[in-house]
This record gives sequence, structure tokens and C-alpha cells, in this order.
Amino acid sequence: MSIATEPNPLLKALIARLAAAAKLPQEQVAGLLRPPPKPDMGDYAIPCHALAKARGAKPDQVAIDLAAELALDPALKDIVAALEPAGAFLNVRVNGGALCAAILPRIAAAGAAYGGGAEGAGQTVVVDYSSPNIAKPFHTGHLMTTVLGASLVRIYRALGYRVVGVNHLGDWGTQCGYQFLAWQRADPQEREKQLAARGIDYLVDLYVGINAPAKELAELKEKLLDKNVALQPDCRKELETAIAALEPQVAETDRRARELFKQLEDGDAELRALWERMRVRTLEVLQLSYDRLGVKFESTDGEGFFEPFLKPMIAELKQKGVLVQSEGAWVIELAEPGAKKKAPPFIVVKSDGATKYETRDLAAAIYRKQTYDFAQNLYVVDVRQGFHFSGLFKALEKCGYPWAKDCRHVSYGLMQIKEGDATLPMTTRGGRMIPLSELLDRMVGIVRGIVDEKNPTLPSERKAAVAEAVGVGAIVFWIQARRRNSNIVFDWKEATNPDGDTGPYVQYTHARACSILRKHGASIPPNAQLALLAAPAEVQVVKALDEFPRVVRDAAREYEPSMLATWLVQTSRLFNDFYNSHQVLKAESEALRDARLALVDAVRTVLARGLALLGLGAPEEM
Repeated sequence: MSIATEPNPLLKALIARLAAAAKLPQEQVAGLLRPPPKPDMGDYAIPCHALAKARGAKPDQVAIDLAAELALDPALKDIVAALEPAGAFLNVRVNGGALCAAILPRIAAAGAAYGGGAEGAGQTVVVDYSSPNIAKPFHTGHLMTTVLGASLVRIYRALGYRVVGVNHLGDWGTQCGYQFLAWQRADPQEREKQLAARGIDYLVDLYVGINAPAKELAELKEKLLDKNVALQPDCRKELETAIAALEPQVAETDRRARELFKQLEDGDAELRALWERMRVRTLEVLQLSYDRLGVKFESTDGEGFFEPFLKPMIAELKQKGVLVQSEGAWVIELAEPGAKKKAPPFIVVKSDGATKYETRDLAAAIYRKQTYDFAQNLYVVDVRQGFHFSGLFKALEKCGYPWAKDCRHVSYGLMQIKEGDATLPMTTRGGRMIPLSELLDRMVGIVRGIVDEKNPTLPSERKAAVAEAVGVGAIVFWIQARRRNSNIVFDWKEATNPDGDTGPYVQYTHARACSILRKHGASIPPNAQLALLAAPAEVQVVKALDEFPRVVRDAAREYEPSMLATWLVQTSRLFNDFYNSHQVLKAESEALRDARLALVDAVRTVLARGLALLGLGAPEEM
């Protein structure tokens, strides 16, 4: 990974001397310089291929010549400890004390802002994430998009971008029709009583109930495909009879639900009022979980917000000739002339005159560009929607919008929950789900038990705060500890492992740093002799801290918060290795003690910063 951010003073001087010796621009050398694959090979390495080409020599010989030339440079006398040619690379070992003295003051000066920047100034990034459906609980199926999206919002904001977090609620579509139908079929007095007492949980029960026959039908059809059933005529006949009895009921429910949604689209006042009531109640419940996750949105404009924009947009696209009729529907043709495989069209208006969520996504993208003039428009949505977004972006391109290239689908894998020996997916229509509030409460309870055992003298109020921060943090970190396109199985026990690659491990390391500083009880002298930090364990920690700004930028560029999570775990391990092998408060001298305290304070600062970017609290006691 190249040195892409503003280098520390020592590294800046090294780059300048390398550039002068190699007769290359400093920017090019900075882009080539990188840590070698193994720490024991050195601190930095520069490939000599570009220089070899310019000199007409072999890279390995250029590495030898460059080492000899730099060894005579007086400006590097106090900076470089060793220059070691290694094939086509020149490995550079720097003076550890000098490196620490160059890096730690930068961290102290930046404080909680360390790792941020202003490169995004004047640019806007729109992040579309979370997006649950109304009248349904906020369950684990929406947890990954919420956690990943919120981290991207924080990361881009740290880099100076204006960020617009959008909660594009699923508050429009056929699912509304199902909810309306279930509401209409319920007893009027009983439904009001239940709604007042149980709120959104009651609406969920209605939704699951209205879809129960469809679920049963799907299960019966699945059984019918079983090879064993084919060998049992009586069993097969029984299944076919049950399927035949259910199919008309399911078809009628679906027809009626679609009809109700069409009435909503056509402006039915009674349905509109019911829709708004369900939407408001859902947002109230959702906010309770968002508050616990530390998530705030700049916009909660859901699909229904864009309904008034649809007819003008459709009319304009027809006028432009972008929309064409196909089998009674109005579509945007995505197929390229001469393409061997014909891409299916992007349907904007169905044959029955109703719109689709694709229509509203098209309108939303246009609205966001007009309203926010985004540099990037990100959709944090699971990998299964890849086909939809590739079609949406192609449709925007066909509409003549050059900014279609600035739209990105930030995909992620699926999440399941391990319960005993079973691994459960999360669905709403099937009725199998774990509400997020339940997941958070359960995890906080587990952590509270650990805190009670490990730190019984901690005041009860502090225990509650620690349990909340660590319990919620364990879930949030677990999601981001792996590359986002990986499928995740959440394991209750492993997520709280204080020695694993977990949020609690990083939080505990931060608390340990705070404890050391608290025990010292005095301020760290501003003139601490940081050059005394020359031990390999000390230097490795400081080098890791120096990497933090680059990791933040890599995470933004790759839309990959897991890079930060990985860095946090690795740096925590380096710090704990240092702590376990070196005395801090009882160091050999006061000067060394003060230098190590400065190191501990820097670790505390940067771990807290990294945890905050990922949405985790940083307790000072655990």
C-alpha cells in the first residue's frame, strides 16, 4: 500500500532525499514508497523498476547503487539506520527514536481530529442506507446496511466532505397493499386497541398473518418437489389437493393487495391517511434503535416522497423518446446494438399503469443530483440487488445523465444469526426474524453479566453505560470486522471474546490505555524526550499510528470500513505486546516514563477516533 497521505516530517525528508538521488519527482517517490511485506525487512521499501528503466540498468543493480549513494547523504545521517538492497527493492530502516519523535507530536496536535482531512471540501457524497419498510420492525436484516452506511457517512465527513445520509424508507409499493388489506380485515375496535397497546408489533403480526397462506403454499410446493414424495402417490395427491385449495386464496389476496396499492397511488384519501399514520408510527419506533446505534439522517424521504415527481418525469422521458412501449409497459431499453446477450429493459410503468420501485429509484437519483449536486451517490444495499442497480445506472445513462457514472452500489453479503446448532436467516414475510431491539438488549445483557463478574466494584450506573457501549459495539464491530461482501454469521459468544478480533477487545485496549494515564494522575510533559522510544515494540506501535490516516482514506476509496476494523485490532495487539513487555509507570527513568506515557496517550486518542468512525463507544473503564 503506497504512502498516499501527507507524510510525517521524517518520512517527508526521506522522500525528498530519495527523490533527489533517484532523480524522480517527490510525488512519484511518495507513491512508490511502501512498507515491506514483513516488518523484519525494514520500515519502508522502494521498488527500483522505474529508475532502472530511466538509467538503462537492472533494478537489482540500481537498488545497490542507490543504497551506496544515499549512505553518503549527510541529511540522512540521523534519519536512516540502514539501507538494504533486496533484489529489485531498496529496504530502508529508519531511526526508531527519530520516527517516534516525528509522529507522536502530530497526533497530540491533531487530537480527536487525527486521521481526518479537508480533501473533500466543496464536494457532496450522498449515502443511501438502512431503508427499512414501514409497519415492520427494524430487524437484523437491516442491520448491516445501517452499520456500514453510518460508518461511510462518518468516514467521508472526517475527510471534509459534505455528507447527506438518506434513509430511503420502503414506504410505497405492493407491501403497503398487503398491510392495508390486513388492517381492513381486522376488527375495527380490536385493531385500535392493539395498535395503542403494541404499536408496530401489532402491525407486524397483521402483515405476517396476511401472508401466512402464501408462506404455507410455498412450503407445500417445496415438499411436492421432494424425491421421496414422488414415490408416494397418496402423499403427492394430498399435497396437490392442499395446493389447489390454497392457490385461489393466495391469488385473490395478492390481487386485492395490488388493487389497494393502485388506489393509494391514485390518491385515495382514506388510504393516504392510513399510510401516513403507519409511516409516522414506524419512524418513532425506528428512532429508538437508531439512537442506540448513534445514527442520524439528513433525509428520511422514502419512496412515497417521490410519487409527485413520477408523472412529470415519465412525461419528459416519453417526450425525449427514452421511454418506449413494450408489451403494454413503458420501458427504457438497455440492450446495446449488436450485443450478443440482450439486456432486459428497465420497466418504468407496468402494463396496468402502476409504477414500480425502479421508477421511484430513477426519480430519487435525479432529485438527489438536482438537490445536492453530489460527487458520489452511494447505495448501501445487499449484494442481491446488484442486477437492479446495474439496470438503474444504465437507465440513467440512457436518459442522458453523465453523472450516472458517479452512482455506486456498495454491496454487502447476507447476515444470519447462530442460535444453538441452527443458523437462521432473517425474513419478515415468513415471520422468522429477530428485532434489532431484542438483539441489542440480549447482547447488552450478556456484557452486563461479564462486567458484574470482572469489575464488581464499578458503580451500577457506570456498569449500565459500559454494558450498553460494549454490547452494542460488539454487534457493530462484528459486522465490520470482515470484508463487506462476505456473508456473516453472528455468534453471540465469539462477538464478546475479549481476546478475539472483536470490538470488546479494542475497547478493552482503549480502557487499558486510559487506566495507565489515570493511574499516573498527572499531565504528560510537553517536552517529553520521544526519541527515547527506540525499542522495536515501541516503534511498531508508533508506525501503526502513523498508518491511521492512510487507512481512513483507503476505507473511503474502497467503501470498506473493515479496513479500519482490521487496523484497530492489529494496532491493539501491537500496543498490548508493548505493554506486556515494557514498564510504563515504572520505567527505568522518568524521561523514558514520560515518553512512554506520550505513546500511551497517542494510542488512547487514535483508538477512540477509530472506534468512533465505526460507530463504537470508547469506555474509559471496563
